[in-house]
Amino acid sequence: MDNHTLIDKQLTILKLLYRFRFLTSTHIQHLLNDKTPRLTNYHLKILTSQNYINKHYTRSLGSGNLPAIYFLSSGSIKVLQNIEGIEPKTLQRIYREKIRSQQFISHALFIAQYYQYLLTESATSKHTLHFFTKTDLLAHKYIIHPLPDAYFARVDEKQKTKRYFVEVIDEGAPRFTLRKRIEQYTDYIDNGTFEEVTGHPFPTILLICPTQGTLIYLKKFLAKVYEETSLDQVSIYLTTQEGAFLGEWEKVEPEDE
Repeated sequence: MDNHTLIDKQLTILKLLYRFRFLTSTHIQHLLNDKTPRLTNYHLKILTSQNYINKHYTRSLGSGNLPAIYFLSSGSIKVLQNIEGIEPKTLQRIYREKIRSQQFISHALFIAQYYQYLLTESATSKHTLHFFTKTDLLAHKYIIHPLPDAYFARVDEKQKTKRYFVEVIDEGAPRFTLRKRIEQYTDYIDNGTFEEVTGHPFPTILLICPTQGTLIYLKKFLAKVYEETSLDQVSIYLTTQEGAFLGEWEKVEPEDE
């Protein structure tokens, strides 16, 4: 089988895995709008048998019926390198996808889950959603580096747009790396690159924390430096991973005198 025999839905699966890196079969079913898993699994089976994709699947006592986690395999490179918008150099990472850490995989799956949540929430509130993964953002050189986990814009019925950078913090991340990331955002705000290139106001920053303890630390740190830096020019909100799906956000405010 080659790229001339892959049907549109199978190509879509490859492009989704290119964008999100790791997806469960359930994610893929929902993103394809398949009403049942049977059709999704049919395409996944074909792609797996031809070495376009690979999967992690653990069947053990107590694990329940957890869905398989899919990622690109080396056979997909020949197909994807001919698709407009895909950077051939980026495809080289596919050779290492099989050995990614569990934390890396969980991080990627969370981004996919949050995207699904935003799709559903935007449909309910009648917003148009434009969502960019870290892979999507590679083509936009003006975006802060290291890249955020995601960038998205939501357009309401009156064509008013709100824009967001998403940062998902891993459990166990050292506090100095959190402070360093805030410093990078401060420098990025100072240089005005985003506004200059896009003509849009700087996006709201969403910080998704692994625990309530990390949230409390970051909120206190940000409040302390808020008015001493350019952070006071933008809006910053924090939540936990659970809170992100409940719409429970805490806005950063300057520290009380």
